[in-house]
Amino acid sequence: MGASTREQGDEIERAMEWLLRRETERGNATLEGDFQRWLEQSESHRKAYASVQSTWADLGKLPVQAPGIETADNVVRLPVRASRRGRWFAVAAAVAAACVLFVAFPVLHRHLMADYTTGVAELREVVLPDGSVVDLDAGSAIAVDYGDRDRRITLLSGQAFFQVTRDTQRPFSVLAGEVTVVVTGTSFGVGKTATTVDVAVRSGSVEVLRNGERLSDALAMGDRLVFGRTEQFVQRERMAPDSVASWRSRRLVVVDSSFGDIVETLGRHLPGALVVADRSLNRQAITGVFDLTQPLDALRTLAASQKATVTEVTPYLLIVSRR
Repeated sequence: MGASTREQGDEIERAMEWLLRRETERGNATLEGDFQRWLEQSESHRKAYASVQSTWADLGKLPVQAPGIETADNVVRLPVRASRRGRWFAVAAAVAAACVLFVAFPVLHRHLMADYTTGVAELREVVLPDGSVVDLDAGSAIAVDYGDRDRRITLLSGQAFFQVTRDTQRPFSVLAGEVTVVVTGTSFGVGKTATTVDVAVRSGSVEVLRNGERLSDALAMGDRLVFGRTEQFVQRERMAPDSVASWRSRRLVVVDSSFGDIVETLGRHLPGALVVADRSLNRQAITGVFDLTQPLDALRTLAASQKATVTEVTPYLLIVSRR
């Protein structure tokens, strides 16, 4: 990536920050003054903000104020006679309003950087220029870069299943965080969460690399490899080839997957923010099958398996916590 492209990316991200702050802090005169000064610094700032603003309009605005919250001068005010339970929900609703920033930022970012995206609970099939086919799970995004010598896909978020047209002259690679998957022709799935990258092969074989070095021997049909992005572990196992990318049939099949990764996957099928209040839950290993056509029920079943509950604070905020 050249310096100009890197600078453009920085300006897009800064423009995103300005837009989201303006949406969540309406009426803040100091913020508006700072924004106008930034906007007037250069034409590139104005173009970046116009691009972000256009994308935001195409996506549709998320609510900037949760129901039941009264605001004035950017100060959250709770009902005076609220019950204890009412106060708790009011505070949680305030958190929901704050969550808008964190929910909207990655959504906006991937729509600006991606060539193909999917929304909440949306599955999509994409045919690439060479005839290869990519299936995208909900809340997923990819960027495509085809050249004379190689075919490169970046998985920006979510999960994708690839059916690659064989081309010995142009290797096909998928970049997912720190991991690169290299093939010539095969079918395989790649998933990326905040903590792991998951690669599973339905047919053919793939090489899985990190910083140019193999993470293991080549993966063949029915092989699965999970790389820990935060704890730096490598776990290789066998699975039924037909279970690779099971989400394509609206089923989520997991074997010893972490509670946190499953919640993140289910969250792509639910609107708004999904928060796990007790972080110890995220480390629990889960095996099971979940129905993605009923993601809220699936989330409740998952939570119940660990003696936790799901609280719907607003339509845009779900909290998973211990009972």
